[in-house]
Amino acid sequence: MLRKLLLIVCFIPLISNAADEAEPSTGWKGEGGLGFTSTSGNTDSETLTANLGISNEIDQWKHSAALKTIQAETDDVDSADSLQLNARSEYKFSEKSYVFGQLRYEDDEFSGYDYQTSISGGIGSRFIETEQHLLDLYIGLGTRSLKDAETGDSEEDAIVTAGLLYEYKISETATFNQSFYIEEGDENTHTESETSLKLKIDGNLSAKVAYLVKRNSEVPAGIDKSDELTTIALVYGF
Repeated sequence: MLRKLLLIVCFIPLISNAADEAEPSTGWKGEGGLGFTSTSGNTDSETLTANLGISNEIDQWKHSAALKTIQAETDDVDSADSLQLNARSEYKFSEKSYVFGQLRYEDDEFSGYDYQTSISGGIGSRFIETEQHLLDLYIGLGTRSLKDAETGDSEEDAIVTAGLLYEYKISETATFNQSFYIEEGDENTHTESETSLKLKIDGNLSAKVAYLVKRNSEVPAGIDKSDELTTIALVYGF
């Protein structure tokens, strides 16, 4: 666990230098976050969370990608181990509406699946966009591939996806965010909900408190359908 933490810390300066050297005209921007907690006593536990997201807007196009990882140990036994990658492209055809295509890959050791991979496309709209509030809703269709961790069987099914993004700028230094995503198919219904509050510390550095709930409707016996995680992390924007 500690070695993974040190490895990620070593990469932070490289990310910062790359952002400083990038040309402003490219439109690229990003955000990286790192959180680590450790408790000792009757129960020894360590939790490491790390994420990196980048996005680029050129004319009517917007491209984005995000990588998230969670590592947790309780009494030297893994209690959470997941890696998730999301990539998305949007094309705006009116002031508030757009079409999109997206890819989601998740490798979660404790979800009951070795992996879940989905590709989907659809339509979305920014219903609210003011100085303080932003509300974005989207829906789409696609296909998904998943592998059962218990049997080793791989399945493919058609899916319906939908999502919600809400942002509330409380003040110049505080921002509230709520996101919700659902991916429904015959084999499984996967949902994710994250509620977070980001507080600006200084310059590009912020602190973020987040509550994440992930759920799979179909899991092997003995595995919980829902996972909940509360994190506190430092976030650097570039």
